[in-house]
Amino acid sequence: MRYLSEETMNALIAFVDDYHEKRGYTPTISEIAGALSLAVGTVHKYLHRMADAGRIELAGRHIVTPKVAARQKRSVPIAGEIACGAPVLVDESTDEAFPLPAGFSDADEYFWLRARGRSMENAGIDDGDLVLIRRQPSADPGQIVAALIGDEATLKRFLPDPKLRKIVLRAENDDKTAYPDQIYDAILVRGVAVYVLKPLA
Repeated sequence: MRYLSEETMNALIAFVDDYHEKRGYTPTISEIAGALSLAVGTVHKYLHRMADAGRIELAGRHIVTPKVAARQKRSVPIAGEIACGAPVLVDESTDEAFPLPAGFSDADEYFWLRARGRSMENAGIDDGDLVLIRRQPSADPGQIVAALIGDEATLKRFLPDPKLRKIVLRAENDDKTAYPDQIYDAILVRGVAVYVLKPLA
């Protein structure tokens, strides 16, 4: 393929930009091919020729257009799911990212976690919400923390008891039978919850 259609290049970039804006990551070659009614091999050739021409950058499976690059400067990773209930095994394998809310800066200081469960609903954190976590190794009493207990993670209110030398992690739910206090000798604080993003009902 010697000739690159300007119309096709513009359509490809527009599709990637729109896809990234909606999902936080870029489409696959197959998705581009389907959207533009092109063969997969043709899309592959376009991408590499466009990268050689400086129109885009290819970073592994990711396609970085100028607009995508600008968004990524303010995007932070969705680092997996965290339990709002009993602790669950940590799973941080993700290619997803989502922009920082207005008013936040320094993307390296933050990461998103997707809440699972209903134990923090009285704090406004519902199942499926994205919770923005500021990376820090300690917390003040009363803050909501993303905590590691061994290989498991949970999102709870941090209430240290210096007299008993224990850490209490408290749910924000009126059903204390289903969500009792969790008491530990020690935990590892990964960060503090600072923002909640939720879908409209």
